[in-house]
Amino acid sequence: MSCYFQGCSQKGVTKEHIPPKAFFPKGEKDQLLTVKSCVAHNNAKSKDDIYVLAQICMNASPSNRAREIFLKKVKPQLDFNNGALRKKLAAGSVQLPDGAVKYPVDTNRLNGFFDALSCGIVFKSCGATLPNNYSIKHVYCSLIGDQDPIMSQIEIEIEEFYSGKPMEFMEFGKPNTNNERIYTVDVFGIPNFGSSITLVHVFFGKFKVISMLTNLVQNTANKSKHSDAVNGAGV
Repeated sequence: MSCYFQGCSQKGVTKEHIPPKAFFPKGEKDQLLTVKSCVAHNNAKSKDDIYVLAQICMNASPSNRAREIFLKKVKPQLDFNNGALRKKLAAGSVQLPDGAVKYPVDTNRLNGFFDALSCGIVFKSCGATLPNNYSIKHVYCSLIGDQDPIMSQIEIEIEEFYSGKPMEFMEFGKPNTNNERIYTVDVFGIPNFGSSITLVHVFFGKFKVISMLTNLVQNTANKSKHSDAVNGAGV
């Protein structure tokens, strides 16, 4: 069986946990989902797992489960290796006028993590690797940023649109997540890669990320049809 990751032709010789086993406390790891992975893609993001978990827990408050996982999984790592994780989380932090502290987020690390998670969920849902003609982008609904107000409004509307369950014809597949107190995901899309795909990840019932997997070939074809229609109408 091939590796789960998009564009990888290597054999899947190891098991990749989705989400990573670092997200689950002792005694609940029997509920982990796994996919076949090559060695490279199994190890590529392992260094980011705790960083991403820390960001999720810090931004999932108030959630007792997020606090529990933070204390058990993240806190012991803060002083490890001369406080490397603590330094990464605190780098560039700014104290706000109300006394609160704003911590920057390394979105490249989050993007890499959620790229892999999205590929894993797609593979688990349908038993096939995400085709190369799909691009992947993520909307971090639970992070507060300094982006353009128009983009912020667009993201709010995207979140509202995908706030419910997929309609039957848009049920791409079900990965059968087992521990929904920690992680849930809904997958929107026509089965067999008949459309673009949207994944709505929720951690601890609070931290939401929407992954937009866009079928570029389909979008190009639709634009071509629209252009032909406009030209045919003499516009």
